[in-house]
Amino acid sequence: MQEKIKVLTIGDCQNSTLENYFKDNENIEYLELALNECVEKLNNKLSNRNVVFLRSKEDNLEKLLEIGKVLKEKEIITVTILEEKLVIENKEILEKSFNTIFPVTKKDDIENLLSELIKMIDDVIYGNGFINLDIEDVKSILKDLGISIFGSFNKNEGKSEKELVKSITYPFYNKTLKDSKKLLIHLDTLEDVGLAESQVIIEALRDESEKEIEDILFSLRIDTHLKNRIECRFIAGIFKEREEKEVSKEIVNDETEDIFKVLGKFFKE
Repeated sequence: MQEKIKVLTIGDCQNSTLENYFKDNENIEYLELALNECVEKLNNKLSNRNVVFLRSKEDNLEKLLEIGKVLKEKEIITVTILEEKLVIENKEILEKSFNTIFPVTKKDDIENLLSELIKMIDDVIYGNGFINLDIEDVKSILKDLGISIFGSFNKNEGKSEKELVKSITYPFYNKTLKDSKKLLIHLDTLEDVGLAESQVIIEALRDESEKEIEDILFSLRIDTHLKNRIECRFIAGIFKEREEKEVSKEIVNDETEDIFKVLGKFFKE
C-alpha cells in the first residue's frame, strides 16, 4: 500500500481551493497544527515514508521553519512554497528546514502551484500509467532538491528539440531548468505515441539542464482525451552555484594567476 501525500497546514492559513479541488482524492491527507501546538501531536500520522507539503501564512514563517526542521531531521521529505522575496531573504535557513523550496513571483500563486505539484505527484505515483514511479522514487528526487522550479509544455507534430525547449513555460517563477542536476518528469501522451517519441522529450530536458545531471526520473500515462500529442510537466532542482562558474571562468581567462589565489577568494571565511 502506497503512502498518502500529506498536506500540513500550520495556523489558520487553510484555503478551501486546494481541498475542494482534491476533495474526492483518497491519496491526499490533510493535517493541521495550531501555532501553539508541537509537531509531536502528529507523530502517529507522519513517518519517513512521507512527502509532506507545509503551508502557512507569511507572518508564521518562524513556526513554519521550526516544524519543517523537526520533520526534516526525522528524514521526512519536506516541501514548501513561498513568495520569492522570502526565499531570497531566508535561503540558507530555508534549506536547513526543507528538502525542497519552490519560490513564486506572486503570493497569490502559492495555492495554484501547490495544486499543480500535488496533481503531478499524484499522477506520477497513483495514476493509471504506462510507467509509474513509487513514493521512494519521488522522495529520492525531492530530497535536498533545494530551490526548485515547475515547468510544462506541449508537443505536437514536427517540433524540433530546440523548439520544444523554447516552448517551455514557467508559470510561477522566472527561472529556467538550465544548470539543474535533478529532474522529475511526467508525460501524458496519446495512444499512438511511441516510447521513442517520448524519449525525445526526456533527452531535450536532459540536454537543457546540466550535462552532468545527477538524477532523472519520469513517468508516462496514456490519455486518449488529450488536446496535444504529448503534455509534459516537470520539477527541476539542485542548481549549480554561480560561484563555481566564476571560479572556472577566472582560471581560464588568466592563466598566469595562481590557482590557489583564485580558490582562496571563494573559500576564505
